[in-house]
Amino acid sequence: MSVSNKIIRQCKKGDEKAQEYIFNKYSSVLFGICLRFMKNKVKAEDVLQDSFLTIFTKIKQYKGKGSFEGWIKRITINTALMQLRTNKKEIVSDEIENIKSFYDNEEENKYLDLKNPKSIIENANLSQDDILEAVSNLPSGFRTVFNLYVIDGFKHKEIAKELKISIGTSKSQLMRARKKLEKILYKIALTKLKTKK
Repeated sequence: MSVSNKIIRQCKKGDEKAQEYIFNKYSSVLFGICLRFMKNKVKAEDVLQDSFLTIFTKIKQYKGKGSFEGWIKRITINTALMQLRTNKKEIVSDEIENIKSFYDNEEENKYLDLKNPKSIIENANLSQDDILEAVSNLPSGFRTVFNLYVIDGFKHKEIAKELKISIGTSKSQLMRARKKLEKILYKIALTKLKTKK
């Protein structure tokens, strides 16, 4: 159930109880978003705090068009992206070709070369936590594009604009992210299947 207009109006007036209500209601959902973008839990907590600061600062700009939850999720995504941009080690750039793909790593592929990885992944009964762990282990650039495209529903044109990259780079990163994700899930699946045996 979404937050009431009354709570939003009180929040716009700076009512601390209304702010606390919104924080308690949405913090876990927004923290999940932060974790998807920031691999480090501490950084994710920082982004969550920054997101709520922005939400409460800009809440007067919310005019009731579209869902309130959608509005605060968008702020959280933008806050995470801003954090990634300021951290040059994690920034997504046109230099993606310089990132060595896990898929191309011969050393890794030596022991992952089985006949049907997709079948193994499908039969391992992977949990949501397994999948989230796999996504969190993607390189930052791959993880960011994967999250925006697959989970948040952005188009490549929107991703390119948000991250200041070309549409081609966005598509390339998504393709590489999916390949790497398959390899990570494959390793998790193999571990699970071995444990069962």
